[in-house]
Amino acid sequence: MKNFFLCFLLAIGIVIPTIAQNAGLNKQQTMAYINKLYKVAYHYKDTKVDTVTVDGKVLTVFLSSGQHFRSDIAKSDVLVIARVKSGYQIRFKSSPSTDEILWAIQTEDDAKRLKNALEHLIKIVKTEKKTDPFSS
Repeated sequence: MKNFFLCFLLAIGIVIPTIAQNAGLNKQQTMAYINKLYKVAYHYKDTKVDTVTVDGKVLTVFLSSGQHFRSDIAKSDVLVIARVKSGYQIRFKSSPSTDEILWAIQTEDDAKRLKNALEHLIKIVKTEKKTDPFSS
């Protein structure tokens, strides 16, 4: 009986930390990851990514040139990675190739990592309670 109890406690001691380590990132952590990776992965002429933000269900990319691009990430569609002249882009499958969410990504590996992070962010955003009283 003592051996069974000891084995049970050992099993719990191993399982609980494993579950805690695999807990999903929250919205802020996911955005920090996207910002950090996209700033390194983005390459287009002399332009740099200043920051990527999400407000409600709209992702905005601010560039060093002063431009910003907004994308509705609440669509119920699959994200895809496409190879284009300027590298790789991430967009919804049903969207035209000019309606990308993130673009000018240098490597396919970075594009895959950013796609996974965007998919995680989309799940978080879709489950959030609405905080904007005027949104539809």
